[in-house]
Amino acid sequence: MKNRDFLLLSGLFLFVPSYAQTGSVLGQSRPKADAPVVSVPVEGLVGLSTMASVEPTYDYPEGLSCLGIHSSEEKPVCNYLSPNRIANGDCFLWAPLGKDVKYSANVAQGNAYGYNWILPGTNEETATTADVAVTYKALGRYPFPTLECTNADGSTVSYQAEGEILVSGKAEISTANCRKWGTKANGGTYRLGHFPLNGGAGYIGGTNSSGMSGYGNLFMTAHGNAHITGVNVYFVSKPEKYEDGQQLLLQVWYPSEDGEGNLQLDALPLEADFLPVSEIRETTSDECPVKNAAIGEFRFEEPLQIFDKPLFFVTVTGFGEDPSKADIRMLTEVDGQDIPQEQATNLLAHNSFVNYSGMGYTLPINYFGTPLGASFMICPIVDNEDGDATGISSTQAQGESKTCVSVQGRTLTVENAEGSCITVFDLCGAVVSEAGMHGGQASATVPCGGVYLVKVTLNGGGSDVCKVHVGR
Repeated sequence: MKNRDFLLLSGLFLFVPSYAQTGSVLGQSRPKADAPVVSVPVEGLVGLSTMASVEPTYDYPEGLSCLGIHSSEEKPVCNYLSPNRIANGDCFLWAPLGKDVKYSANVAQGNAYGYNWILPGTNEETATTADVAVTYKALGRYPFPTLECTNADGSTVSYQAEGEILVSGKAEISTANCRKWGTKANGGTYRLGHFPLNGGAGYIGGTNSSGMSGYGNLFMTAHGNAHITGVNVYFVSKPEKYEDGQQLLLQVWYPSEDGEGNLQLDALPLEADFLPVSEIRETTSDECPVKNAAIGEFRFEEPLQIFDKPLFFVTVTGFGEDPSKADIRMLTEVDGQDIPQEQATNLLAHNSFVNYSGMGYTLPINYFGTPLGASFMICPIVDNEDGDATGISSTQAQGESKTCVSVQGRTLTVENAEGSCITVFDLCGAVVSEAGMHGGQASATVPCGGVYLVKVTLNGGGSDVCKVHVGR
């Protein structure tokens, strides 16, 4: 990537790679995708509409994906959120505290004679300009703003986008703009599916015999105290075939520039976690709005600090090289996101990358036939360590814990003489087990290895929370 245009803009590294988007990679012919297979949405679970039913409307804040297409003036700070409603509720954008979040009126010029914004949760509270930059002042979930416009005749019309914006706390982030499930013809803004390779060679984002050995997503967050506690990876379905003992390896990397001006996405390893393929499980409809979808839950024993790193890169390997022996397939955006063609050679304009023929993560997935801006559904769980909107008051017990938890396989035995019942959460806030306590004791079974929070509700009021690691 020599001869690049390299610029640091508000924490975004912009550069242009030296290779062009051609039919070959470094002189090699590359495998190409067949037509995408679109996954079927769960019946009745439509998701969140962002289509205006009346005028005026407004544009949402820019999300931190396709990083290289943002100008220095935009300074985006919001992350897109995954469609996991257990982790994220009705929110699809995640905003930090104390940084400008921008909303722009989308009204035909000359049609509005006045603007009135109602801005819940912000320091500003109201505004009267066409575009506003606001700062959110407290942890929580807030409705999107209400915009009221005045017409020439003095009448007014207002609009409020559906859904919520999550401010600080913790969330499951995504590089995919998951605002609504559905087809474009029905007003949807994204679709998920997978891309088979030509000739039955397997899948982009899965098992293949074409030299694709790993897949990764590039992320950035503007949160002031961000720590990764784990990563959820979403699959088309629970694998029906895989080799004995087959495991996936998830790694988090800190990209860096080498002495020749190349940005290496997998430069410095920060964290790694294995997941047996046998532990990939089917999702609930609230976890993923796709029929038959599956999830792989990677959980870190200790939170990984990332707030001091402008970019981080998450990779998954271990899918296998023989499609006759394994059928592991990650869910992938089918439509992608809009990237101006003149910016397509900027590597940072892409979200997802492939390690092809041992060359490292140098090629965006569109080099193999997917749309520009498409993303794998690799979704880190990020905790800003300033609160929790999931109902867990604290990840640490207050004072000396009176709760004792022993682990046998996937069974937890919980003892607390003052306890009345227990609730077990995973690290994205999902309840995985509940039980009443009898004689100060209860047992619960967790779905897989990982880190869990056990909350004991006490007879006299209050609760005790402790963290438990279940081995694999």
